[in-house]
Amino acid sequence: MQIVPSLPGSPPHRVDAEARGVNPGAAPAAPRAAAGVADAAPARAAPARPALTRGLKDFDLSRQSGVAGAQLAGVFLDRLQQGLQALRQQYTAQLGADPEQATVSAPAADALRAGLKATWSQRARATAGALDAQLRIGEPGQARQDFHIRGLSRHALTSGSREVLTVVTGNAPAPLTATLDPELGAAANLRRLDQALAPVGLRVRADDAGEPVFSVPEAEWPRFHDRVLIKGEGRRFPDGQAQAVRTPALPSALGDAVFDAPGSEPASLREALGRVTVGIAAVTVAQQRAQAVLIEQHQGLQHAGHAQGTVKTTPERAQHLAEGFALRLREAGFARYEAVAPTVAGISRERVRSLLG
Repeated sequence: MQIVPSLPGSPPHRVDAEARGVNPGAAPAAPRAAAGVADAAPARAAPARPALTRGLKDFDLSRQSGVAGAQLAGVFLDRLQQGLQALRQQYTAQLGADPEQATVSAPAADALRAGLKATWSQRARATAGALDAQLRIGEPGQARQDFHIRGLSRHALTSGSREVLTVVTGNAPAPLTATLDPELGAAANLRRLDQALAPVGLRVRADDAGEPVFSVPEAEWPRFHDRVLIKGEGRRFPDGQAQAVRTPALPSALGDAVFDAPGSEPASLREALGRVTVGIAAVTVAQQRAQAVLIEQHQGLQHAGHAQGTVKTTPERAQHLAEGFALRLREAGFARYEAVAPTVAGISRERVRSLLG
């Protein structure tokens, strides 16, 4: 599959099939010639390795998923960038026109914003969960939703007295507990929180300002949004019954305001143009990250391909590959297709028939 590159002069969003050990376009082997004719025809060289063997030996869960995530994210980011660029051109034209023309061209800007918003709303499905709202790129299905928890700020972690927190969530089989001790510092308390909440998929890290940022898988976000209960000891949180806390989501990298219609005044148009320009810059950085991931994975695949002749396939390695393949097949959605396609792409119909007898 050939996908148009997202940046000028950059490699396309694909990895060469041979580099992955897959030859989707391989023609089926010619049938054996009849007796008396085979001696006259020149013998064809046997393939160095059957396609099925190549697909299994080169199957690498992390590498295949990393390539798939970067490819899907790259295609979506290209579409998003096109929409943002068109909207910026429209705002620039409106600013350069007289007031009457700017009013006439407003419906065109409305249509562009509607199309851009529709594109953004398809992010999770279009990228199979490989691109989150902060434009971070990962493996399919790994996108996470960032949010804050009211009452758990950097100040709360570094001031006051020691307190044991009990956290209750909808998917936890039992309450989770973490002890906050300001004398240990913010970093140590963040680690304590992260270790305590990790069993339910709730993680925490510090942002650039040192503030705690919590995250859950995007698919699980409805179960956490304003549904986290915390009981304290009367210091940061009330004692007694666990109380619901607010969990406001972090704004997306684009910001919801980019979809809002500005007024016709030049100041309002310039403000909207500035928001779109910021969004374009954020998408450009994400596109560069996607390209970097693809280049890195491509180089790794080439290195692995060159080393194939010297790496001996042991029973242990074969078992490991088979177990990893079976594990991925049990996953739902795109992950299952992404696991099967590289392995079976080079198997012809004739080969399947011969195996089935």
